[in-house]
Amino acid sequence: MNERRETPTVGVTAGSAFDLSIEQDVFAGLDVTLRPVDVESTDDLIAELADVDAVIDRLLAAPYTTEVIDALTECRIIARCGIGVDALDTDHAAERGMYVVNVPVYCQNEVSEHTLLLILALQRNLPTYDSAMRDGIWAQDVTTPTVHRLDGQRLGLVGFGTIARLVAEKAQAFGMDVVASDPYIDSAEMGEAGVEKRSFEAVLDDSDVVSLHAPLVEETRGTMDAAAFERMKDSAYLVNVARGGLVVEEDLITALREGEIAGAGLDVFAEEPSSQGDSFPPFESPLREFDNVVLTPHVAWFSEEANDERRRTAASDVRRVLEGEVPENPVNDPQ
Repeated sequence: MNERRETPTVGVTAGSAFDLSIEQDVFAGLDVTLRPVDVESTDDLIAELADVDAVIDRLLAAPYTTEVIDALTECRIIARCGIGVDALDTDHAAERGMYVVNVPVYCQNEVSEHTLLLILALQRNLPTYDSAMRDGIWAQDVTTPTVHRLDGQRLGLVGFGTIARLVAEKAQAFGMDVVASDPYIDSAEMGEAGVEKRSFEAVLDDSDVVSLHAPLVEETRGTMDAAAFERMKDSAYLVNVARGGLVVEEDLITALREGEIAGAGLDVFAEEPSSQGDSFPPFESPLREFDNVVLTPHVAWFSEEANDERRRTAASDVRRVLEGEVPENPVNDPQ
């Protein structure tokens, strides 16, 4: 890196989606230049951010690859306004002396609420009823065998972090029996939450809903593949509010077409359109074909409160680094 400038520049992505009010408040009294940009690709990241001293990424639209990290020659910190950092080359950033930080705690309630929203929408046949009503059809189908009470059903959680624990608590309030698999959490800890620890295979075998809450790392990528769907009950639903890469989407589509599972509620996908700019990009996927699939555009994290909190937390860590301090939420250790 070159000699530091007197007035650092902070690149702030999703410039068209959000104003700068929160960031301006966090940096009040510090001489910085905020540069709002919209990016959709790694080429955009390089073109727009190559000379900045810091980055606040508010809607992760493109991965921060080795090439991107190398191009950010002046950058001291990349702040991810979210939890997952699987799209950032954190190790290479550390080698370049660059912090990567995230916001580890900000949307647990929102994501757990969205999980229950998807479960209820699937179990109560909401998409079909809503679609018929909007078409002017009073489709009071009270003979369908696919609507069941939640009380007494089994929810299987894959991963048992903070969000999964909140999902368990909310599901138990509906009378659901909750089981979970997580190699890093012992049975005693799960038992304190009223949850039974099981193997991944056992969770798949007899859960009425399988809900994914694992981080996306090499060992979890493609967890839900053809073999996993074959193990699930044909009356069971899959819910994913974690990361799209946990699911092999081609295998899920096959499982839905062949009736191996009853349906799915999905907020995340293997390929997601850019959310930056002021347009609504198209979503192209065979998953749109299915009436028994509920789709939402990666919004489980969102509430006005959560959005403000994540932006403020990320910007605060950037300010700390620009002032020569250590950030509160580093995910790497710069050399």
